[in-house]
Amino acid sequence: MKERLNVSIQSASLILVAAGLAWVVWANDTNMREMLTYLLILVIFIEALSLYLIGKLYPESHTTFKLGIIASMVILLGIRIMVPSIFIPMTILVFAMNFMYNFYTNGKRKSSTFRRKAMKKKR
Repeated sequence: MKERLNVSIQSASLILVAAGLAWVVWANDTNMREMLTYLLILVIFIEALSLYLIGKLYPESHTTFKLGIIASMVILLGIRIMVPSIFIPMTILVFAMNFMYNFYTNGKRKSSTFRRKAMKKKR
């Protein structure tokens, strides 16, 4: 059940980013930098919720990668202020890596090959 909820959350994240970027293109009331800032905050929240839901089910490598993605998104909020010229390309790169990894994990999950290994009890 948590895995299906996780897939729904990841799909909602992708839809939010696509809708936000479409909003920038067709509506002229916000610029790309502002919209990416809002989307970063939303995706950080969504990824943290996703990690909370399935952190115990997926392998440690998944948890480590997701924590890295969340950390890079938080760092991007600082880059937005310090080096605004690379904020937009770096944000798009981090979003792309995140969504490609989400598609990869969803495919592995469907084939049941993406599970946490059972710990052996020590005697």
